[in-house]
Amino acid sequence: MGGSSDSGVELAFAIAHEVGNHLGGIRLQAHLLDDELDARAMAEASVLIDGLAGRSGPLLALLRPLLSDAWRRTGGTSWASVLGRVAQQIEDEGTRGVRFEVRGALETEAPAPDFDWVHPLLIALVEATLAHVADRGAAASVRLELVEEGGDTRLDVIDDGEVEDLSAEAAHRGRPLAVAIARELVGRSGGHVEIETGAGGESTGTRVGLRFS
Repeated sequence: MGGSSDSGVELAFAIAHEVGNHLGGIRLQAHLLDDELDARAMAEASVLIDGLAGRSGPLLALLRPLLSDAWRRTGGTSWASVLGRVAQQIEDEGTRGVRFEVRGALETEAPAPDFDWVHPLLIALVEATLAHVADRGAAASVRLELVEEGGDTRLDVIDDGEVEDLSAEAAHRGRPLAVAIARELVGRSGGHVEIETGAGGESTGTRVGLRFS
């Protein structure tokens, strides 16, 4: 299953623009490193560079499936394996001080969708969500949760940060871009994306649900 679309091309342009912004940020921080910074400022600049680079990689990996007429298959794997690799990569790259956990993965043998974009899409969504709540540090949390309902599988990315516009009309930057990519790829695979806000109060808490058929 696959087939590029006008929206896929539009999202590819949005990814290029987002990665360009990341590169601009990296260049700025690199120039700051040339100055006489104290140890704390050096550490902050290094973390920013690492974070921007880390967020660019998954977005670039999603360019091909967005523009492809035929998706590559992964050979079949379980959700436990997919989410285990996601959790390990997020742990290795750091959570910006935000509490992060994965639920519902190790208890299931349910097969994951057989597309190679699933892993980079989940990384992009989680990374964008961590960036959205990072200013709250350890006071914030992000959870990746697998929910099985009948014959369907839903994967939720849940945070307790401030609500932002994740509608289809939102500007394609940051987390709204990651959600837009999810809408495109999950939709083309026969599923859909759900957005629920206000889970932590009227102005906090968001659930981004990827429902796979």
